[in-house]
Amino acid sequence: MKKKIPFIGLVTGITLLICSCSTTSNPRNGVVIASRDIPKETIQVTENYVSPNPEEKLPTGFTKVNIKSSLEEYINYRLWFYPEKVQGNYSAKSFDPYIGQTIDIEVRLYSDISGKKKVYAHTSIGEWLAIFEIKNGIVYCDGQVSKDENLWPQDKFEVIETFSVEVKQPHKPNYGTSSRKDRMIAALETKLKALCEDFTRGSDAEKWSNAMVYIEDFYEYESGGGAWFVRQDGYAWYSPVHLVEKNNDFEAEGMKGFGLKNINSLDKYDPGRDNFEKHIHDAVKQFTCKSNVKPGE
Repeated sequence: MKKKIPFIGLVTGITLLICSCSTTSNPRNGVVIASRDIPKETIQVTENYVSPNPEEKLPTGFTKVNIKSSLEEYINYRLWFYPEKVQGNYSAKSFDPYIGQTIDIEVRLYSDISGKKKVYAHTSIGEWLAIFEIKNGIVYCDGQVSKDENLWPQDKFEVIETFSVEVKQPHKPNYGTSSRKDRMIAALETKLKALCEDFTRGSDAEKWSNAMVYIEDFYEYESGGGAWFVRQDGYAWYSPVHLVEKNNDFEAEGMKGFGLKNINSLDKYDPGRDNFEKHIHDAVKQFTCKSNVKPGE
């Protein structure tokens, strides 16, 4: 969805690495931002003719049910990881002011010159579109795009379906499970344990000994994951990992990460601390950083 999305310096990297879904993909100092005023009249859904037999016109794999459920999951992800109370998370595309309310949705099918069709959704709360993709049979919301952004579709559209969703209080995202995802997790764990070996061989080996490693939970359609290495002195290192699928299995490739000098010194409303706490709490796996290197080697 997702992924995916939404800081300054190294802390800024947390948001960019964890989720870029505040606008488009792929869904992170201490000042509480007051909720913005909700307009008295929300923007109306386009008055347009809804196609008969809508699901026959949707691209293969898309249905009203999975479009609705993926949008609801995306809304929750945005609310969970990018609450407006955390500095830097305010956006004209935020859902926070509408918690407890029902919003209207129209599913639009855009067709380009070549005839390729792409699914979007327009809501009754703003002039932006939600973008939908499908990967390995999984339909997901891939972010939001406004009219002034390059990815806004320029082609004609047809309204395929309409429905309503309730913006509920945020909760831990439903990342899902599968045997394929288990293989992805195994590849991540292998790569991250290799990083432990590197850390515990270096000049700061003693500091890295017994560091906790938290593998973030993720959606199966994502092409990578990440983990937090947390030392006992409070130093926290974020390591993103790219996953490459080969022969029904996965290989993990390390990417450039970043560190935070002392995660415990950050205010709870700091976007870095907020994302960190949620990701380690929701970790799909965790282990202690150990070295297999014998003394003197």
